[in-house]
Amino acid sequence: MRYLPSFAGLSITVFLLTTVACDGGGGKQSSSTGGSAAGGAQSGGTSGGASGGAGGISSTVAPKGSGGGAGTSGLGGTAATGGSTATGGSGGASNGGSGGTASGGSGSGGSGTATGGAKATGGASARGGSGGAATGGARTGGTSGGGGTVGTGGSPGTGGSTADAGTSSTCGTGTTPAANPFGCSFAWGVNGNPTSYLQFASTWAGYNIRADGTFPSSGFDSGGWLNRFASLTAVPAYYAYIIGYYGHANGYQDGNVNPNGPNLSNSMGPLLLGVDNAACPQGTICADNLMVKAYAWYAAQTYAVYKKPVIWLLEGDFIQYSVEGSSSGLSYAQLGQLAAHIALAIKCNDPPAVVAMNYSTWISSSQLSSYIGGINTAMTALGTSYDMIWTTGTGTSANAGNSSWANLHTVTGKPILVDESFGLSAAGDTWANQSAATINARIAGGVVAANITTSTPSYLQTNVTTTLAPSALNTTCP
Repeated sequence: MRYLPSFAGLSITVFLLTTVACDGGGGKQSSSTGGSAAGGAQSGGTSGGASGGAGGISSTVAPKGSGGGAGTSGLGGTAATGGSTATGGSGGASNGGSGGTASGGSGSGGSGTATGGAKATGGASARGGSGGAATGGARTGGTSGGGGTVGTGGSPGTGGSTADAGTSSTCGTGTTPAANPFGCSFAWGVNGNPTSYLQFASTWAGYNIRADGTFPSSGFDSGGWLNRFASLTAVPAYYAYIIGYYGHANGYQDGNVNPNGPNLSNSMGPLLLGVDNAACPQGTICADNLMVKAYAWYAAQTYAVYKKPVIWLLEGDFIQYSVEGSSSGLSYAQLGQLAAHIALAIKCNDPPAVVAMNYSTWISSSQLSSYIGGINTAMTALGTSYDMIWTTGTGTSANAGNSSWANLHTVTGKPILVDESFGLSAAGDTWANQSAATINARIAGGVVAANITTSTPSYLQTNVTTTLAPSALNTTCP
């Protein structure tokens, strides 16, 4: 079985992807989108290049701590003089900050290539090169920058040589999961528009991504839908299928649509590790992967419209991109890296976000262990986390495919959101027509929410506001 979403297409116009993806690395940073700098002091690590005084295009990559690579100045940059090497710097400097003073040594900037300041004693190394000039703003460990204007030139930094995966990040929630958005009450939802009597509603997100990994200029398809939640307590939930839709744009259908030809299961590995990953160290998924940047862009658009929690139900059948789907697929370690960088990119750009990883019910117990193990290892290395697990299953069964609800909850350590599937695998409702005792048994197995994704039953409102109301069921808190 492979996940089959339903979606509609839109007309496409030209758009340049510019939103940033944050990376933990060793350095500390926050995402920003362009601006002039005046030679602000670098924090520990080798100094990066100075941002142009009036230049610096918006970067398509997050400003990251510079591991030694010099950034090229934008047009008209005013040279700043360096300072002395500091001791005890905290990671690599964020390149292109607009005059923000951090806690490490100062580099020398100006128009042209920076000559680099000495690495601060005790500073943790940061990953990668820096992006374009950043608009001034507060840096963790430093004071607020001066707020530059968006420039018209300048090229991204050339990159450093330090390791990709750091141990912490300055955005998102770190290794502490976001709070369950439903509190201690069981939640009911539908796929479609929110209503006053339900606790959440879901929609498919990212369907119009293009074959080059970017979105059209009118590409944020969820803004109007998010606005429907403005006066409600219901929580929005995305079926975030950006990689799947990207595969469709490149000619790869879901496995159950085209099982004998090129599909998402047997063809995406080389694409994710090749063209998409060209800016990363070979064989390692990093923040510069095109799919990570696509998620970063979508998360930034989400936060611009909606400042409250959104549940990101990531990539149905995410495991299909691994060696489980094809011998050319990602290793479990690489799949974990992709998951961790996507989670961090979302949390950097949409701070209240709740990130949920998918469990495919057709995988074996050993595959589940390898899958979750790879994700957990990568999340810890990057200093981020996911917050929920989501899957498909029936309310009348104690099992979710080849694992019981209770075992899935134990293996992941996360609350479970379950739906009734889509497409070829969609089934009739087996949740909202059950007794309180049956739903309480699912709660005991770790399930905290059910999404009625098939046709809305006529009895839904009556049942979920009376005998199956959240207040009539057991608590979902431990």
